Amino acid sequence: MTFSIEMAMTLLSSQSIAIQMAKQDAWMSFLLGGVFACGITFLIGALSRRYPELTFVEFSRKILGGWLGKLVVIPFLAAWIFISGTLLRQFANFIQMIMFDRTPISVLMLMMILIVISLVGLGGIEAIARCSQLVGPIILAIIIVIMCLSFNNYEWEQILPVFTDSGFQSIFQGSLAPVSVLGDTVFLLIVTKFMENSRQGTNSAVWGVAVGSFISSILTLTALSIFGPELSAKILFPTFEMMRYVSVMEFIQNVEIFSTVIWFFSVFIKLSVYLFAASYGISQLSGIKRWKHTIWIVAPVIFILAWLFPQDGLYASHIQIQFGIQYLLPTEFIGIPLLLFTVAFIRKRARL
Repeated sequence: MTFSIEMAMTLLSSQSIAIQMAKQDAWMSFLLGGVFACGITFLIGALSRRYPELTFVEFSRKILGGWLGKLVVIPFLAAWIFISGTLLRQFANFIQMIMFDRTPISVLMLMMILIVISLVGLGGIEAIARCSQLVGPIILAIIIVIMCLSFNNYEWEQILPVFTDSGFQSIFQGSLAPVSVLGDTVFLLIVTKFMENSRQGTNSAVWGVAVGSFISSILTLTALSIFGPELSAKILFPTFEMMRYVSVMEFIQNVEIFSTVIWFFSVFIKLSVYLFAASYGISQLSGIKRWKHTIWIVAPVIFILAWLFPQDGLYASHIQIQFGIQYLLPTEFIGIPLLLFTVAFIRKRARL
């Protein structure tokens, strides 16, 4: 599930921004961002494993008390809804750009949100997990094939010199965009309760982030070797444009259509997970017994947010990355989970 969520979204949202910061060394930014994201995922998993039978809403109240425990949950629920809105708009912009240029963007968003509602409403988190098991290998197989077919277009001198021009500071700044997406594994705070083996689930999530960051690094490296750092920084979706260059003996062409498969599956799984997490969390916070009823509150809010964004492919991507770097990363990815973990650890030691 983690790999399916993070793989395409890292490239869709953060690749061009990372290249603008680190230029030809942006591939190292993805590796560095992956290390940070794995650390965040491990922290989230360690916190969730302390209370494997409770969700975030429940154990936050147990750690911090009633009102304060409820208060720290609200920013997470709001962030899941907001990110879902930006994500839905990004997806609609992308699909309209490459396939349905005459279709109103509201129709594309409505179709996607209805499919997501169907999956979450009928099957819940188990159905989402089953879909992830199916689409994860498909995404990986398509990416490997595309990288192999692009081999003739690589010009490795485009990525030289390595490290000298950028330096660690630029590489670090470039890593903030990938880590704001790769580190977005706080949904584990809600879904760990539904795992049969929470420790194994955490390890799998860390591996999913690690594999996603490594493949994103390789795809960034290949895009840089084809377009160079200056042009890649100006392209909205460098990996997609790289797919357009694939041509083998004038027989295998137009493989960029497979990019829609990657984006669709990745967005579909992420929207489904966030809709489930937000709906389930709101139902527990408000005391609504049937959590599926809250889907009909959360889903329309997500659609309205997506519809309100300007029809600009860069705008939705940049606002999500800036929101992630400036707000999510220091507070929801690190600050609040670290606070909860520390308080829980201290209280456990005090009881001993």
